[in-house]
Amino acid sequence: MGTMFESKTKITVKGRDLADQLPEGARKLLPHVHVNMPWSHLDQYLELVLALGMNLEIGLDAVQLGKNTLRDYENISRKLHDRGCRISLHGPFWDLNPGSVDPLIREVSRSRLNQFVDVFQTFQPVQAVCHTGFDPRHHHSQQDFWLSESLKVWEVLVKRAEGLQVPLLLENVWEHDPRLHRILLDELPSAHFGFCFDVGHQHCFSRSSVDQWLEPLLVRTQELHLHDNDGSHDLHLPIGEGSIDFHNLFDTIKKNSLKPLLTLEPHTREHLFRTFEGLWNILGNDLPAFYDISV
Repeated sequence: MGTMFESKTKITVKGRDLADQLPEGARKLLPHVHVNMPWSHLDQYLELVLALGMNLEIGLDAVQLGKNTLRDYENISRKLHDRGCRISLHGPFWDLNPGSVDPLIREVSRSRLNQFVDVFQTFQPVQAVCHTGFDPRHHHSQQDFWLSESLKVWEVLVKRAEGLQVPLLLENVWEHDPRLHRILLDELPSAHFGFCFDVGHQHCFSRSSVDQWLEPLLVRTQELHLHDNDGSHDLHLPIGEGSIDFHNLFDTIKKNSLKPLLTLEPHTREHLFRTFEGLWNILGNDLPAFYDISV
């Protein structure tokens, strides 16, 4: 989590120059994956994105949703779609809690999440990801109440997503196991309400294995967030530079004939190409067996 796709150094070369540095394996990956990038970084990286024809998961936080205009979104969306870049979206999450015991916090969370759904028609995203807002350190004793109140929020949002034909997915973050997601998804059995499995979060926050997470949520798993860490912190390292067993993850996905959207989450420009390289080393030409975003 944290601020996504930060750059430790200022870009001093043109986007095309950076694009020319992309290894051949990474070029083959581009049609098959999305790359997470916050809206606040798009101005800095848009030339590179367009030069590569990169598919994006655009992160919209509360600040952006509060100040951006529809014209701002239309301008970026048009440039990306004209270049053939596919778009998915990531919603605001800091401090949002749709199941809070405080009704004012629930109302703010509902309002921000509805602002997020408001932009779906403009961006025409493949799908959109949100966090549940559940933190077992704080909400465990209030779980039944939290679920009841949270479902009231998601029910409305899912109906809106259905009308817009955009799948809305819930991502795992601090949850220890898949029970909460399974309950939310079972209570709202919509084809437009699904699961985004973040293997980095599972590895450092969860008490359950990859298989324990995916088994009860297989039919609702529509996206994977891919980044690495050493199990201690949410480091967002390039794939293969931490201790996550990506071979097991993809074996499980392939064994169950799933084809989730693959989203890479590098947090620095320096990590972008290494992330592509790490995924290519693991999957290589098997990528179309997962999710072929070019189709």
